[in-house]
Amino acid sequence: MIKNPSEAETIQRGFQEINTLLMTVIDGLVRSGSPAVSTAVPDLRRASQFLVRLEQSIGNQLAVKQSQLGALMNIGQMVNSSLGLKRVLEEVMDSLVALMRAERGFLMLREPGGELSVRIARGLDQVNLDQDEFKVSKTVVHRVAESGEPILTTNAQQDPRFDGQVSIAAYHLRSILCVPLILKDELIGVVYVDNRARVGLFQEADLELISAFADQAAVAINSARLFENLQKSHRELEKAYEATLEGWAKALELRDKETEGHTQRVTRLTERLARAMGINDEMLVHIKRGALLHDIGKMGIPDSILLKNGPLSSEERLIMEKHPLYAYEMLSPIEFLLPALEIPYCHHEKWDGSGYPRGLRGEEIPLAARIFPVMDVWDALTSDRPYRGALPQAEVRQKIKDDAGRHFDPRVVEVFMELKDLSV
Repeated sequence: MIKNPSEAETIQRGFQEINTLLMTVIDGLVRSGSPAVSTAVPDLRRASQFLVRLEQSIGNQLAVKQSQLGALMNIGQMVNSSLGLKRVLEEVMDSLVALMRAERGFLMLREPGGELSVRIARGLDQVNLDQDEFKVSKTVVHRVAESGEPILTTNAQQDPRFDGQVSIAAYHLRSILCVPLILKDELIGVVYVDNRARVGLFQEADLELISAFADQAAVAINSARLFENLQKSHRELEKAYEATLEGWAKALELRDKETEGHTQRVTRLTERLARAMGINDEMLVHIKRGALLHDIGKMGIPDSILLKNGPLSSEERLIMEKHPLYAYEMLSPIEFLLPALEIPYCHHEKWDGSGYPRGLRGEEIPLAARIFPVMDVWDALTSDRPYRGALPQAEVRQKIKDDAGRHFDPRVVEVFMELKDLSV
């Protein structure tokens, strides 16, 4: 048996060279016209034809080996990929159907409860099939799952192992191959392919190859499952983080009744303005978190100052202006929130450098902290407060426009003025 493609290529070239030499000899004998050798020419021609058939057979073996090698390499590449489970299952099934020249196939995975469920069913040309088409093969599948050993038959109609299985006879199944997917001595699934028309499609000699394929496929599937579980855990953790941030913001609003609802409104408005400025989705996530937490530093301000009815004294004002510093001290140890810290720390800075706590000027102020204040002022002035009613929107728009270059970044104001609908 030929062990590898390079060996097949060497033998194939050898046959071609021998046949070329033989044809040269035949041609010479024919030209000689000698009756003594004329009887040998037909035998030599038959030998030449036999060599051609052998060379073609070797060529076919070479093509099969190359196809098998390609399938194994494809599965090997998936082991180190970050493909989702669905894509990996499709690749596994398509590779096996092509590798074994099968008519159809399906793959079952063991679920957390221990039961096997069909995850994908594929036919030729990478077409998804109805899972009901494979009910006929469940007996074979469960036998493989229980024994952990592959089942291969070249003709199920004459195989005594399938005597009494009405479904195999009824559906005219002939070539069947079913292999367990085992990882670290644990069954994780079963892969099955068959052909209802051809006898002898799968050979016992293929079992070693299929076992190697199944081992690689099991690793690839397990990696994809772990990757998906990690992504799911990450999404769940992010949801928990977001709920925590919203809870913090709500707690602050419950303390400071006059700004109730302000945080949620200004967060949505800031996100809208940021999108209009072309901010990408990754940065928008941090801007949203920063907007939610913009006043979190006020947790450190005493009630006597934060809830004071009248105007603040100069000393009280200095204490109030420390809330961005308190926000920095509260949030900076949390690595997850570092990219969102720009708004809580810098949203009271002003374009002309007259803001606090650091007196940043112009583009020294982070972009997120230049976007947010426009919407912060807009929502504050267009909302009712205990000490005044909401101002007309046109008046607030004009005020923001007039403050461009002093309080606000002129470019941000320019984009803001183009927004037509600022309802939330």
